Amino acid sequence: MGRGGTVASESLRPLFFQGSKMRDCIPKTIAIDVTPLLPGGGNGGVKILTLTLIEQLARLAPHTQFLLLTQQSVYEELACLEGVNVSRYLLPEPGIAAPVRRWMQRAGRLILPLLPSSWARGLGRLGYAVHGRLKGAGRRQGLLKQLGADVLLCPFTAPTFAEPSVPCLSVLHDLQFKTYPELFAPDDLANRDWSFRDACQRADALVAISRYTLDSALATGLPKPECMHQIYPRVASRMGAGHEADDRRLLKSYRLRPGRYLLYPANFWKHKNHALLLTAFGIAAQTGLPANFALVCTGAPGARQQELIATANALGIGSRLCFPGYVTEDTLAVMLRGAGGLVFPSLYEGFGMPVIEAMAAGVPVACSQVTALPEVAGDAALLFDPHQPDAIAQAMVRLITDQALRARLIAAGRQRAAALSEAERMAAEYWALICALMTAPVCVDPADQVTPADD
Repeated sequence: MGRGGTVASESLRPLFFQGSKMRDCIPKTIAIDVTPLLPGGGNGGVKILTLTLIEQLARLAPHTQFLLLTQQSVYEELACLEGVNVSRYLLPEPGIAAPVRRWMQRAGRLILPLLPSSWARGLGRLGYAVHGRLKGAGRRQGLLKQLGADVLLCPFTAPTFAEPSVPCLSVLHDLQFKTYPELFAPDDLANRDWSFRDACQRADALVAISRYTLDSALATGLPKPECMHQIYPRVASRMGAGHEADDRRLLKSYRLRPGRYLLYPANFWKHKNHALLLTAFGIAAQTGLPANFALVCTGAPGARQQELIATANALGIGSRLCFPGYVTEDTLAVMLRGAGGLVFPSLYEGFGMPVIEAMAAGVPVACSQVTALPEVAGDAALLFDPHQPDAIAQAMVRLITDQALRARLIAAGRQRAAALSEAERMAAEYWALICALMTAPVCVDPADQVTPADD
């Protein structure tokens, strides 16, 4: 098995079928399923990784065409990726499938919460299996062949458009739904479970974004463990440097002073642990955190954000909280560069991209000591128990007031980020895996097989 981003071609043994054949090593066309992309920041770090990977692969392989399978909601947003060897393919919604899928989603949200958990899981899996098939209805059979695709890349795990005759590579970001099923609505839980199971069955290779995610997947007893690989998201340096005067002007518009706030860039999903963070910030404000320090929580607006704002006001810390909502990548970069520290109390991460981005920007980090975060942070972050508000509060105070600790974390963080900042290397590791898949025997559709009668 390829591990740590090292791909061993002899380990690439997809499930072989009768009537297999060998392929050319270099793909002429790679189809990339980006239909799960959401406008703005709804996908979190997965979107950042996906767009970076597309850009880097296109540069690495200028003679290969990259075809982005997309939906209308993000079709225009993806125009910036188009180039000589990158194009978009807008997937039409089959007439009957669209309303049926919407009806199934609404019914699932209403019915599944009322059922016993075992029934809800079983019915949810069945429903999402049907949902996935409907998503590809009318275009699954022969779509990749029609488009001339040699490989299908699924950066959002689910191999919705996979065909037996085309090698498929899926990316696995986490298995949070198995560790914290209670944090998901029944329909979402069923969707994630079905996507993982489908990828295990139909993808020829699965790439985990961390060793933690890799080991979590192997622990499930997946049917083809030899097809599992690990490649880190190397996007730490994507934000670049800024201009001090411009940065100050932007921060002033949010009533922020450089170096006088802690930043937590995360969507308001339950596993991000915002409620406990607010409790911890209230404790820190009483136990040594300077009075002029603020806490900034970026993330897409919604009901959860409003609940947290109400909680902050109830705790008496509302005046020290800033909820700017979803911010652009450029604005987030300014906020990151200007932060006095990054606090990251997440309960579960398959990787934890903001931790490495902060280190690259020379910002000291305090983060959870669970899941993939210790692996990613190494010795370059102050680790704490995310279930203990006193521990989070103590880490925040130390991060700001202990100057020797800050200097050590900043220096170690830059070194750690340097090891995870080569996007070109990430793309090369994916490319090596794709080319290795191209040389492996794969299933051949009966229509493709040449018989003596055809000669």
